[in-house]
Amino acid sequence: MRIGIVQIDTVPGAFAQTSERILAQAKRAAEQKADLVVFPLAALAGVALPPFADRPAFLADIADTVMEIAGQLPCPALIAVPIDNDELECGFDALLVDHGKVRPLCMEAYLKAGAAVDETSAEVAEFDLADAHVAVALSYDDLDTLANYDYGADVIIYLSGNPFALDDPSSMMGANLADARFVDDARTCGAWFVGVAPIGGYGDEVFCGSSFVLDPKGNLVAELPAFEEALQVVEVGESSDDAFAHGASVLTPEVFDAPFAAWEAVCLGIQDFVKKQGATDVALTLDGTLASQVLLVLASDALGPLHVHALVGAAAGSGAPACRDLARRLRVDQVDGPGHLADFDAHDLDELSLAALARQHDAVALSALDKTALALGTAAGRVSCATLLPLGDVYRTDVLDMAHMRNTISPLFRRVELGEADAVLIPQADGSVRKLVGERDLTRVDEVLLGYVEYDRPLHDLMGDGRGEDELVDAVLRCMRAHELSRRAQAPVLVMSTHTLDDARGVLGMAWHDEHPDGLASFEPSTLGTDEGMTPAQNDDATQVHESHHTVPSARRHNMPDVAGTLAMLRDLAEQGGFNPVELGAAFNAADAREGSDEALSGGWVSIFSEN
Repeated sequence: MRIGIVQIDTVPGAFAQTSERILAQAKRAAEQKADLVVFPLAALAGVALPPFADRPAFLADIADTVMEIAGQLPCPALIAVPIDNDELECGFDALLVDHGKVRPLCMEAYLKAGAAVDETSAEVAEFDLADAHVAVALSYDDLDTLANYDYGADVIIYLSGNPFALDDPSSMMGANLADARFVDDARTCGAWFVGVAPIGGYGDEVFCGSSFVLDPKGNLVAELPAFEEALQVVEVGESSDDAFAHGASVLTPEVFDAPFAAWEAVCLGIQDFVKKQGATDVALTLDGTLASQVLLVLASDALGPLHVHALVGAAAGSGAPACRDLARRLRVDQVDGPGHLADFDAHDLDELSLAALARQHDAVALSALDKTALALGTAAGRVSCATLLPLGDVYRTDVLDMAHMRNTISPLFRRVELGEADAVLIPQADGSVRKLVGERDLTRVDEVLLGYVEYDRPLHDLMGDGRGEDELVDAVLRCMRAHELSRRAQAPVLVMSTHTLDDARGVLGMAWHDEHPDGLASFEPSTLGTDEGMTPAQNDDATQVHESHHTVPSARRHNMPDVAGTLAMLRDLAEQGGFNPVELGAAFNAADAREGSDEALSGGWVSIFSEN
């Protein structure tokens, strides 16, 4: 069986233009004798549905587009489309389009599973073509199902819907096979594994491409480039075969370079965001921080220097010469902002000047705020005209790594280091402010944020690292909570992780807080200023209420039973019939006996309790 794998970057909703591209790619694949051509999950309609009011018309246009394509395809094709159906958790269906007929494979599998008498398997899309049995997975859960049940698949096609994320190796597809799950999937299922990924920026998410093919033994036999459009036709065999049986050469998986991948992902994200907003240029401010200089180089790499307009602002201070030098070496359009005016914040003046510069060139305004700055409220209370924060989901130490990596390609930065302009200010429990400048301290701050945001580690766990920096951990999380509202006022970020700061949103107005394991409160209202709209007396009252209503003491907390785990177990029991009457279990057993079944309670747990 010959499968054509297509990586194309499309504009969501541009159905006429996308149809032409799909048909052109299918024609190329058919000319190479492909039995099936597979398109990425985002190719036809993007990765998200429009608002509820627009969905019926949007889905109707998708249906019309698919029918038009179906009548012109030169070979069978697999095309994913978004659907408005809560039963299909991934939100997509895989359509097999063959000789003018369209089969919704996921819906077929769902209906088949719903009609089944027993639950010997979960629903996974599958079909037969060219003497091969093909299973289609659209999520990690689907891959788990294929690994746990015997579908007898000769070929597994995985249509990835996961955007690039530095903390998810599998999101990088073939670019990081050494750490991804797919080699194990191929070996466990004993099937050829075809991973097909979108390419390009869709909304605030970036997809890296790097589609690939593994043989049943997990050998890499084909890999498409990352961050580039491509088409490749690959021959796959029966599940008992391997690459050597077909005379294919086995490839060595490339070594993954995280800073390089992050650089390429941000570049592609900027390029596609600007293009799909109908613009060509960007404008940004050089404020002396390393992040602003890195953003300048990223924008130049993404769009070309003629489409980048850089403002050397008043906030750059002593770093202004280095900023001007970098702009000159890149040959981007560089202008100086107005000097600092008394009683005006330099950053605010720079933002107003940036707004004028962006309007003059009809450009998209970018901000260099990174994830660390957003988390700690560095820009809280400042004016902002930015439309996009390309580095808003990249920690400061990762920005530093990206700068080092870019300098190995060409030494654009005179010096790559975190300086005074990159310092962060963190209020302490005693009312003082701690200033962190060095790479070591900022690395520790990023480790705390990473653990809390990406890995959901609670306060006592983060303090249990044994580094003797409990006060810093406490202060970082307290600072993050204090600036929840200011983060919500910022422009969207390019998603570069599985958990953005939006995913770790706190509840506005929440008085509860976690505690230090030894009983030290990790939140002191006096260190964060007064609440807006409250008089000093009201704030004093709030402080007294806080001090008189403590949460559960730490000593008791550590001895408390796992209430969450207990509730989860009870929920599972309820969902699987664990609280049903004992008589119902007897009825199931009787039914199984009549049908000649060797297993009791085929419906799962019926009751774990006796008549007593």
